[in-house]
Amino acid sequence: MKRILRGIFYAFGPRARRVVRRITFAPMDLLSLLRHGGRPRYNGIPLPLPGEIFTGGGDFLENGLIFKAYFQTLGGLQPQETVLDIGSGLGRMAIPLTDFLTAPAEYHGFDVVASAVDDCRQRISMRFPQFHFQHVSLVNDLYTLEGASADRFSFPYSENQFDFAWATSVFTHMERAEVQNYLREARRVLKPGGRFLATFFLTDEEALSCAKGSAYEFNVQRGEDWYMDAEVKGANVGFTPENLKRWAEEAGWTETRIHLGRWSGRSGQTTDFQDIVVFS
Repeated sequence: MKRILRGIFYAFGPRARRVVRRITFAPMDLLSLLRHGGRPRYNGIPLPLPGEIFTGGGDFLENGLIFKAYFQTLGGLQPQETVLDIGSGLGRMAIPLTDFLTAPAEYHGFDVVASAVDDCRQRISMRFPQFHFQHVSLVNDLYTLEGASADRFSFPYSENQFDFAWATSVFTHMERAEVQNYLREARRVLKPGGRFLATFFLTDEEALSCAKGSAYEFNVQRGEDWYMDAEVKGANVGFTPENLKRWAEEAGWTETRIHLGRWSGRSGQTTDFQDIVVFS
């Protein structure tokens, strides 16, 4: 049933999907406002309502807090480090860091959805001016149909500018040439010794086998890469661990650490829903 509903949802265009979500979640949004006596907040920042969230599932704040811990335990993030959020969305990762990062640290994030960037500037940057958000016009058939190609995009930052960067639920919606380019660009803008944490759907044999018949079955193969939807290419993409490690090495990363996720229903120890990879 979940796969069927997702297929119907993806049949709409990017803007229409956000409208459909607002309508669908309107009762839940109203209930949230009534329960909290207004919008819920974290560190004084109003949080988006469920119907306003266009990326990711689960609890918005809880997921952000979970990754705040991963940034520290898996990525070694320190409070004074300057960070880059690739795909900043509505501030899911930024908001929990407002009470963690301390001067001279700065936060920089960019996103392809202009309305999300404007929203973050109003809700977050007005209270925390060291948090900077930027819109980049790139095409992605899941989020926007306008803009340049991400496989040739140069991050709008200087070399060696950041200590730590992340891309959560970003590479799961990008094709291989785009991922390869972002791995190179992340390496360029990070200082020597910098770390880059990203999430993926890693489609090894066990994951593909365990996911068969589930809501996260990858049943469309193009070359060595796997897709969940035959029409919307950004609607979840999977790569083999071997290819990812090779791309990382080609981009200049010397170490690639994989923490397997539970999305496929695989056996054994897992860390989060998606697979987490730390490049250093």
